[in-house]
Amino acid sequence: MTRISSLSELTSGGPANQVLGTRFANQAPMSSVTDYIITPRHPTAQGGHDTQGMNSLAWGAFGLAALASAGDMISILRHDKRLEYATKPAVMVFLILAALVLHPASQGERALFVAALALGLAGDVFLMLPDTYLLPGIVAFLAGHLAYAGGFRFAGFSALGLLAGLAIVIATASLFLHRVLAALQGTSRARLRNPVIAYAIVISLMTVSATASGNLVAAAGGLLFFYSDVIFAWYRFVKPVRWGQPVNIVMYQAGQALLVLSLAVAS
Repeated sequence: MTRISSLSELTSGGPANQVLGTRFANQAPMSSVTDYIITPRHPTAQGGHDTQGMNSLAWGAFGLAALASAGDMISILRHDKRLEYATKPAVMVFLILAALVLHPASQGERALFVAALALGLAGDVFLMLPDTYLLPGIVAFLAGHLAYAGGFRFAGFSALGLLAGLAIVIATASLFLHRVLAALQGTSRARLRNPVIAYAIVISLMTVSATASGNLVAAAGGLLFFYSDVIFAWYRFVKPVRWGQPVNIVMYQAGQALLVLSLAVAS
């Protein structure tokens, strides 16, 4: 190590000054260092670093999804089916776009989430149609939940999140599921009883997978999705609920958006 023998060396171009100048010249500009610190990153398989997080394209897609969601809400309040047919699918299209252009924590998780979103888009379309398409809609969403659950295998793990998720879904199912099944029994929708049971199991799996991932954004998204379907099942099969459909749609679309956003957040 070069020792500074006198203050004059620092101002006269002596050895100490040359050493310090060389060190600072070899450092990255301060703006680059700052960018590295504030930009979330994760190690790659090659030992380098990739940026991880949202970018302007992803935020733009989220903004378009929000506008489409507002249009969907207007269509519900005005009972405007033509507007609903345009805006409801558009929400999911823009969320798929956001998922494709953001920088994910895991490529495998993103691939399965995009599949889940595409299945959700199909489910939305089926549920806008007459009741004869209700079963295909349930199947599409069921498959989507399986894709989400598979995607969460690439995330982290939280034992506390697992226990919390299990407690939530078990308590909710014990309160509501038997009422929904009883409402289906003895009606023209009795054929939906087994699909509804299967769906309840699979969405519970997705929700617990989300809470167990250790990703708070994903957990919030999974829980919103879960309770949006509880509300949907109640007002669709048991009895009408004031503001049931608008609340269901807001929770569902917010849940999907948070699940997409969770891709950019490390567990």
